[in-house]
Amino acid sequence: MAYKSVLSAVVVGIIAIGGLSFFIVQQPTNPIDDAQVSEPSTPTQEVIKRPESEMAIAEDKIEQIDQRLTSLSGRIDRGFEAQLAHSADVKQSLASVAETVRAINVAVADLTKSNQTFSQRIDAAISRLNTLIKETRKRKVIQRKPAARTKPRPAKIPPFHVDAIDVWDDETYVAISQAGRVAFLRSGERQSGWTVARIDRLKGRVEFKGPVGQHHFVSLPR
Repeated sequence: MAYKSVLSAVVVGIIAIGGLSFFIVQQPTNPIDDAQVSEPSTPTQEVIKRPESEMAIAEDKIEQIDQRLTSLSGRIDRGFEAQLAHSADVKQSLASVAETVRAINVAVADLTKSNQTFSQRIDAAISRLNTLIKETRKRKVIQRKPAARTKPRPAKIPPFHVDAIDVWDDETYVAISQAGRVAFLRSGERQSGWTVARIDRLKGRVEFKGPVGQHHFVSLPR
């Protein structure tokens, strides 16, 4: 709107200046001489009044044009002032918009940085969780794996003592003692996992067979 006002005022001023120039060009250069040439005789009073009347009209028109030019100059000045004010407002608005854009960029950068930090924390937590899961699975596997059973070593000798060889009712027995108790065993009988394999009364010798098939011989003094 300010640009339109200025342009309108300039156009009006150009038209007014052109009209004034045309009016001045059309005026006679020596109105007194023309009057005297056309009417050289008695009407001296009329010849004197005509130039004064035309000059008054010209002065009025010049004054009107001057007023219009003054008004036009004022309008042009106001138009330029409005344009300057409008430009200042536009600059201020642009500065405000630029500041807002900078603030938005800073907020976006902060948000991006926060998201990156949060993502790193999530990745670290997931990594720790996966490590914990793997360790837990390993422990379960170790706990479920049956422990290797240690095979007991076979005893080399029976856990009892051979005391004597006796014969009752034509049956040969071997007398053994264990933990203060005495037992009589015939051939083929078992005590504490040991089986009497053979009793030789004449030689005073007894053969025992252990739990895993080992053999043990005991000889009694005569």
